[in-house]
Amino acid sequence: MIADDSYSYRREYRYSGGSWLWLGLTAPFVAGIGLIARMALDDEVSVIVPIAVGATLAALLLFVLRLVKVTATISDETHLTAQGAFRSHATAWPDVQGIEIEVNPGAGAQGAPSRIVVLYDASGRRRTLPHLNDRNTPDLESEVAALREVWMWRRGEDWAPVPKAANKIARVHRHPTPLVHIAVKMMFGGLVLGIVIFLIALASGVYDGSDPNAFADVVFHPLALIMVPPFAAYIGTFVVGAILRRR
Repeated sequence: MIADDSYSYRREYRYSGGSWLWLGLTAPFVAGIGLIARMALDDEVSVIVPIAVGATLAALLLFVLRLVKVTATISDETHLTAQGAFRSHATAWPDVQGIEIEVNPGAGAQGAPSRIVVLYDASGRRRTLPHLNDRNTPDLESEVAALREVWMWRRGEDWAPVPKAANKIARVHRHPTPLVHIAVKMMFGGLVLGIVIFLIALASGVYDGSDPNAFADVVFHPLALIMVPPFAAYIGTFVVGAILRRR
C-alpha cells in the first residue's frame, strides 16, 4: 500500500468532450434565435410567444451548460462525491461498499458510454459516478483501481462489508442488465409483431367485411393488435425474468 504522506487523494472527473459539445449546441441555438426573431417581427404573433420561447431556450442552454460544467466525480481524503447539476452527495470512505464498473443500460443511445462506474453505499443504494465511463475516461480500469486503492486506504481497519449491499452487488454482477430494460425491449418487439399481424390481416382481407366473424373482429382489431402484444410481452418478460432471477 502506498504511504499516507505520499499519496494524492484528490481526483476529479469532469466532462472532457472538448469543443464538440459547443459545435453541437451552436446549430440549434442559432436556429432558435432565428425562430424567435421571425416570431417577434410577425405582427400576427403575440409578443408573449417569442418571449416564452426565448426564455425556454435560455433555460435549456443554461441547464446544459451547468450539467456539463458542474457535474463531476471528486475524491478527497474523506469522501467520494458524486456532484450533480443541482444536487451533490458525498459518501464517506468507510460508508463505501463498492466501486464497480458496470454495463450501461442506456448504451444503445447514440454517443452513450457502454460502461459506467457506480458507487454502492452502506444502505445498499447505487449511485452513478458522473463522467467516470469508457467514453470520458480513456483508461477506465486504471482510474477505478486508483479510486479503490484510496477507498481501501481510508475506510479504516474496522471496515466490514454490509450484507445488504454485498448481496446487491453480487446480484448485479449476475444480471448486469436491469430487467425493466429487457422488458421494454420486448415490449417494442411486441409492438412490431402486432403491426406485422395487422398488415398480414389487411392483405388477407380480414377487414373488407366479406367474412363477418365476431371473434376475428375482436382478435384482429387494430387497437387490440397495437396494445395487447406489447403489454403481454412486457408483463410476460417481467414475470418470467423475475422468476428465473430469483431461482
